[in-house]
Amino acid sequence: MLPAARPTRATPLEISDIHGPFLRMGLVMALPAAALTSLIAFWTQDVGMLALAIGSWAATAMAMIMIHLGRENAVLFLGSCALGSAVGAWLSDIAALKVLASLAIVFVGAAAVMFMRGRAIGFLVMHTAFLFGVHFLWHGIGWRAFTEGLLTSIAFLASSVGMRWIRDRSMDSASRFLNLFERAPVSLWEEDFSRVGEWLDQLRADGVTDLAAYLADNPAAFRYGMSLVEVVRVNREAARFLEVDDPKELTGPLKPETFPDDALPSMLAQFEAIWNGDDHVTIEVRRGFTVQGNPLDGLLHWAVPRRFGEPDLSRVIVSVVDVTAISEARRSLEQSLKSRDELIATVSHEIRTPLTTVVGLSTELGDHFDDFGRDEAKELLRMVSEQSVEVATIVEDLLVAARTESGSLKVIHEPVDLHLEAKATLRGLDIEHEVDCHTIGVIPTVYGDAGRVRQILRNLLVNARRYGALPVRVVVFATGDEVRLEVRDRGNPIPEGERDLIFDRYYRSRQLPGITASAGLGLTVSRDLARLMGGDLAYQHDGESVFTLVLPRPDAGESAATA
Repeated sequence: MLPAARPTRATPLEISDIHGPFLRMGLVMALPAAALTSLIAFWTQDVGMLALAIGSWAATAMAMIMIHLGRENAVLFLGSCALGSAVGAWLSDIAALKVLASLAIVFVGAAAVMFMRGRAIGFLVMHTAFLFGVHFLWHGIGWRAFTEGLLTSIAFLASSVGMRWIRDRSMDSASRFLNLFERAPVSLWEEDFSRVGEWLDQLRADGVTDLAAYLADNPAAFRYGMSLVEVVRVNREAARFLEVDDPKELTGPLKPETFPDDALPSMLAQFEAIWNGDDHVTIEVRRGFTVQGNPLDGLLHWAVPRRFGEPDLSRVIVSVVDVTAISEARRSLEQSLKSRDELIATVSHEIRTPLTTVVGLSTELGDHFDDFGRDEAKELLRMVSEQSVEVATIVEDLLVAARTESGSLKVIHEPVDLHLEAKATLRGLDIEHEVDCHTIGVIPTVYGDAGRVRQILRNLLVNARRYGALPVRVVVFATGDEVRLEVRDRGNPIPEGERDLIFDRYYRSRQLPGITASAGLGLTVSRDLARLMGGDLAYQHDGESVFTLVLPRPDAGESAATA
């Protein structure tokens, strides 16, 4: 069984989670900006441009160091950019540079608001004051500086509100997705198939028209395509499904070598969906395995979101519903139905064979009784009796099996002499001259149902004569609080792996040529009856095949019944 799922609590997207992506984006923009300002400073020989270039390179170096150390702080990076812009414009003689620096300070301030927790009023006040201070620094105290400071402050406050609104909506949407993803009761994978899409496009360009046929003829190409799939995120239920402690163990490129052959059709279906332009596919995954090697079956649903009307293969969502129990139940039902069909065919044959004899001989006796001599008629009647007992035994086993399954079978608890019942059973089967029945020591009575004891013995003797080898012996002896009856024959031993299975319903250990197949119920019924009487039935081989019926003595049986 799979381990129980751990209780999890999905956490919303935190502000700290966006520092890293923003810093990397800023680094991509800062590098060309630093290079460009350096070229302009070299060309113009302007001190301000030189200061701006130095500030750009300093901000770039700061971003790289923070990323390397894993201590990303986008606010610090933006602050250094704003300060460098202000100083560069102050030192420069280029008027247009002050306009660009004002816009840059407004932008970095609005961007920094995204990283502020709470209402960030303090930051808004500080940055507004910074904007006024910068313009007073550039132009001195006057209406121009005040006017430009006021306009840039209004632009800053308006853009800050917009940036904050965008941030909150984006983070809320992302948090909801992560929340649903983590808490989903089914296993979910977020996978990147973008490289697979490029590979399939290349195959089409190379003239491939039938993808399934191509991959069937080129298994190495199939495995290569699988290796292009990148697992981005996995939820807890998926980790439980595959019996993995940490979901992160399942992320990264797929490993084709870990896929069993029976699971390959599911991957082919996903490739074909991309090939045909479909945005979803559902397929049953059969006979897969967990990381721990346990079998599993699942119903896989593969879905591609669309962006601007086009499929986004970088955000594929794969869900798998665990149907292992259902599949096992279905296979068990199929096997049960097959066993029942075999049982019906076997029982029909077993009953028809003796019934044919009974009907044929009875008709012959009825039509031509006077034509038979006394000894002949007696022999025919004996054969009719034997075949009738055979039919009665089969019917009785079927009735006991049905009552055991429904829980309505009852047995009588009374003292029984095992040796006498064994003798009576041999006489009833008319084989007392063929089977040696003896006791060892003094045999006390047992506690059970005499009729059911004879039914067990009859099944064991028929089984020994049908599948064993002569001579057949019956041995009765006492041991402790129990009395044991052994039915022994010289047949070959039953394989170790089948010695418990032979007591399963409808199971037949072996079929010998020329011998009618049994219904596979005799040993099952016999063990059920033995256990209902407080005993047991077991098989062993000690040079002979031995079925041992164990029943309690009256005092032990009464104690067990009382308990």
